[in-house]
Amino acid sequence: MRKLLFSALVLLSFSSLAQENHHSFLIKAKVKQASIMLGGNINASAYKTSQELDYPSATKEGRNTTANLQSKSAYFVMHDWAVGLDVTLNHVGHAVTTEQGEEKYRRTMLLAGPFTRYYLDNGVFGELGLQMGLFNFSTGEKIDLYQGTIGVGYSHFINEKIALEPLISFRYYRETADDLSNVTIGPMFGFGVQAYLLRKRAHVIKETL
Repeated sequence: MRKLLFSALVLLSFSSLAQENHHSFLIKAKVKQASIMLGGNINASAYKTSQELDYPSATKEGRNTTANLQSKSAYFVMHDWAVGLDVTLNHVGHAVTTEQGEEKYRRTMLLAGPFTRYYLDNGVFGELGLQMGLFNFSTGEKIDLYQGTIGVGYSHFINEKIALEPLISFRYYRETADDLSNVTIGPMFGFGVQAYLLRKRAHVIKETL
């Protein structure tokens, strides 16, 4: 009887292990090596900013409203660690108070650069990105654009391949021309939808994960 019970437990253990390995792609917030991530985010923010580039005589303080539309593609070089390209369409609205009153203007720029993301067991991920761009005026003036972000988000998989992802990030943005610059620093709140291709066919996650 003991031998029969022991054999049944061993068989059940192997059966459970095989089922876990077969369905390991269903483990939420765990993405396998060699998977591909495609998707995007929408981010928005509103905070104070310093204006030096547009007002060279004196640095002006004002309000800044930003909306970002991001397209992201990445490859998982290891389980849960992705490296990829972030292309961002950045729309910025400035409102600065001067001696003549409040002045407003808007700009839309395109930036691109690398980003990396790493997932924890509970679905939380950390993300770090750096983008660069160039803004050309009709007058021939050029402004160099730099943007760095570090953020934390959460991936909720609604099925095997699609995840909904709220994200909060801290953003550093700078526009530079000659020795003058506009600098914007502050948090951004966003929401994204990502598709994880090849999750099912990628390497099996280790049992310990």
